Amino acid sequence: MKTLIIVILIGVAGYFAFQYFFDKSETVKITGNIQVSQRGNFDINAPQVSGPMYIATVNGTIRNTTRKPLKNVFIKYSISGKSTSAMIFELGPGQQTNFTTKSVKTIGKNPSFSLDNVLYDEMN
Repeated sequence: MKTLIIVILIGVAGYFAFQYFFDKSETVKITGNIQVSQRGNFDINAPQVSGPMYIATVNGTIRNTTRKPLKNVFIKYSISGKSTSAMIFELGPGQQTNFTTKSVKTIGKNPSFSLDNVLYDEMN
């Protein structure tokens, strides 16, 4: 039993040592929330063919966790299966900024959304 505990502790210590000293994978961190508003340009007395229409965007924050400045950061989301995106032209090392994607029309008041991809160029 003691041997098993020692092996587990060595494995855990090795994992964290690898993460700290050797794994230098660099990424950007993104958080985002969906914002939905009802489209208001319709005649309330006119017969409606479909349900209410909503406009959805993703408002979020991006942080450059790399050691290099980034340019042309392209953030791609899906809202109810429709693609939308935001573009940030420059993002320095450790810099954080807010973004808003282009709006998407949807019939759902609470549409699903997901981050599809983040593309960027590293500046030298």
